[in-house]
Amino acid sequence: MVDLTEAVLRMTLAEPDYRAVFERNPVGMAVLNGAGTVLTVNRALAQFLGKAPADLLGTALHDLATVDDVGRFRSGVSERRLRHDRGQDLWVVVSAVELPESGDRGLLVCIDDATGQRNTERVLLHAALHDSLTNLPNRRLLTDRLDTALARSQRSNTTVAVLFIDLDRFKDVNDTFGHDAGDEVLISVASGIHAAMRSCDTVARWGGDEFVVVCEDLGADDAVERLAERLLAGIERPVRIDGRNVTITASIGVAVAGPHVESGDQLIRIADLAMYRAKHRPGTAYVVADGEDATHASDPSPHDGGLLADLRHAIQADLLQLHYQPVVRSDGELIGLEALVRWPHPRLGMLMPSDFLPRVAGTDLARPLSDWVLRAAMRDAASWHDPRLRVSVNVWAAEVARPGFADTVAMLLTWAGLQSRGLYLEMHEFDLAEAGPGLADELDKLRRLGVGLAIDDFGTGGTSLAGLRRLPVDTLKVDRSFVAGCLTDPDDNAVVAAVATAARAAGRHALASGVETVEQLRMLTGLGYESFQGYLSGAPAPLIDLRDAIAHRRVAMGPS
Repeated sequence: MVDLTEAVLRMTLAEPDYRAVFERNPVGMAVLNGAGTVLTVNRALAQFLGKAPADLLGTALHDLATVDDVGRFRSGVSERRLRHDRGQDLWVVVSAVELPESGDRGLLVCIDDATGQRNTERVLLHAALHDSLTNLPNRRLLTDRLDTALARSQRSNTTVAVLFIDLDRFKDVNDTFGHDAGDEVLISVASGIHAAMRSCDTVARWGGDEFVVVCEDLGADDAVERLAERLLAGIERPVRIDGRNVTITASIGVAVAGPHVESGDQLIRIADLAMYRAKHRPGTAYVVADGEDATHASDPSPHDGGLLADLRHAIQADLLQLHYQPVVRSDGELIGLEALVRWPHPRLGMLMPSDFLPRVAGTDLARPLSDWVLRAAMRDAASWHDPRLRVSVNVWAAEVARPGFADTVAMLLTWAGLQSRGLYLEMHEFDLAEAGPGLADELDKLRRLGVGLAIDDFGTGGTSLAGLRRLPVDTLKVDRSFVAGCLTDPDDNAVVAAVATAARAAGRHALASGVETVEQLRMLTGLGYESFQGYLSGAPAPLIDLRDAIAHRRVAMGPS
């Protein structure tokens, strides 16, 4: 029989100095016999595993795998964890080739370190499931846990309750003390809520000044009224701000799952309605939902009906406005403008996107609003006569997934006289997974059309690096909440660095939003971010106020 190691090296390397090449290769390599025993190993693999080459000879390489990844190495490419000599787990990609010439079913194994990629994905996954300010679970993780709790309760005949919490007059805190103080209050409230609940309950930040608690396995000693009272006591702990004690109150809606509840979303809507009733009852801190709330919960936002009717009229009457925020390189070169919708409401004043867009998503107004913003943004972009200066438009992934969306974009480009490379479409990462099967086809059509594609708020949706490579997008835009704390919060810093790493690994462009200081800009540039937007380069403004910046393709970089 031909010596296995000799045959492998000659066949694989086909060079006179094949042994030297094998030994000096920076990729970890080993030759295994049919039983998985190491016959030859190079220095790179031995050092990677924290061992001397002699210690590996005659051993079974698969014995170094962790408990979850046992089993012999097989031909092909696989991912598994190996144990370093000091005890830590190492994620590796194993490429193994069978060696029939040996007559022993041996393998040539190449091992690449994937630990850094796995760590990046772990950081991004945590960020996708947790609120960056309070580190509580976010609405995505909460809804997943709620659905699991409901399924478990049906099997075990136990009780599940949802408590929807909205802070009272929180806007006054921001207006009086500033947004940093508001953040301190939210952190304190989150801590108080968490301390008031059981370890088996899920406490989540729903958004803004809203929190949701999911309680399961409730018994006779856990009446929902007592739960609400405990929550109020935890929330109302005084917070010290600027030398003053500030006490926060809250309104709570409580909903208990019953035969009428078909989903976690419906149970949350019921609790939301009960909270809304508590908010509008003087002297009432909490309301337990009744049958009427359950009946009305089939309407996604029944108390928003007036606002949506007003918005429908505003779209039809062309009463909405677009403001634009510069997108720049680190030296202030203007490369694009992001279109941001504004609504001058006749009674409520100027409404920001966060005031009404969450209420529009999923309704029959989503399409006409999307079309209005696209049409207005393309018309404005055509007016500056420079396709190198792109306009970015936020679109719901569910709207992109609708059949014919790419055809509509192509028609609007022709109508506006705008080149396709002058348009960027941004979709929120969180929405991608639920957009529907048509999304991939429409994205491919848009890409072939020449339209730029970006994932907004990247770091909040849990997209894996493998999944990212399959998406035909050009740009990853890190969520502004992580940028805000990137210099002071290690977790936010880790997410910002991980997004840059993910972009680089997938061959995508990295964009940072919410950049407000020169120090942030320097750090982000060092991490590999290529473009930026935020108050450092300019707040959103009407197009007429940006005419000089557009003409010179440059903005002044400085504090707002």
